[in-house]
Amino acid sequence: MMDLFDKRAPTSDADGEGYGSSGEMKKTQYMLQLLGTPWDPDTLKCILAAAEQGMELKSGYLDTLADEQDSEEYRELFEFGTYPSLKESDYTLAGVTGILAFINARGLGYSLTPKNITVAAVQDFWIDVAITEATPNIQALVQEKVVNQLKDPNCAVDMLVCAAAKENLVPILDALDKQIGDDPYIIGKYSFADIHWTALIHLLLLTGEGADLVQQRSQINRWYSSLATRKSNSGQSIVSFSLLPSLEDIKNKKLSYVVIDDF
Repeated sequence: MMDLFDKRAPTSDADGEGYGSSGEMKKTQYMLQLLGTPWDPDTLKCILAAAEQGMELKSGYLDTLADEQDSEEYRELFEFGTYPSLKESDYTLAGVTGILAFINARGLGYSLTPKNITVAAVQDFWIDVAITEATPNIQALVQEKVVNQLKDPNCAVDMLVCAAAKENLVPILDALDKQIGDDPYIIGKYSFADIHWTALIHLLLLTGEGADLVQQRSQINRWYSSLATRKSNSGQSIVSFSLLPSLEDIKNKKLSYVVIDDF
């Protein structure tokens, strides 16, 4: 029986090419299928991680504007309506924490969680800051400047909400700028901290409210700019940053696939 994954993110093309549960496997991996939305930072983190770890992935749009995550069809797969969600062959899971852990363990690159416990603890601290401090404010901006406009193009932007969110982000981004310092990445080596913050900074810039917040912080600006040419953690030539959605992609509810050509 075809589920939402197979409807929205089929593992093979119309001509039967591809691999996974319906085709030839590569590196003993099945094609990953992801359901999410292009304005959801957690969805973008999953796409970034798949590209970094060399795992091919088909992405499908979950219509959260119409509360599809609460539909009977979706709830049959994930009873709490949690998204983004992932499928590999017959295995499914939902929620960014589990998906990132699965991709990290299943992928071809080095672990994105440092083996050194003290470095891993610093990574986790900056992930917590991203989730608990930065995300609510960036999502408020995304909601006002992007999502509400998708629902109703005539919807007025609440500039008080935007101003408060930007004000709240100032000390958070100051601290991140100081943490990066002269290092290439947030904790020195590329890690999950970079994936979390890449998705957030990208969405912040797409709102049109983040240019001064990012560009005025030289270390964040340098770090973020460097990601545009950084090849994947897994050794393939793919640049994960290139898979992040444009504002036009968001308006068209489009998510990128992860395609690996150089196994």
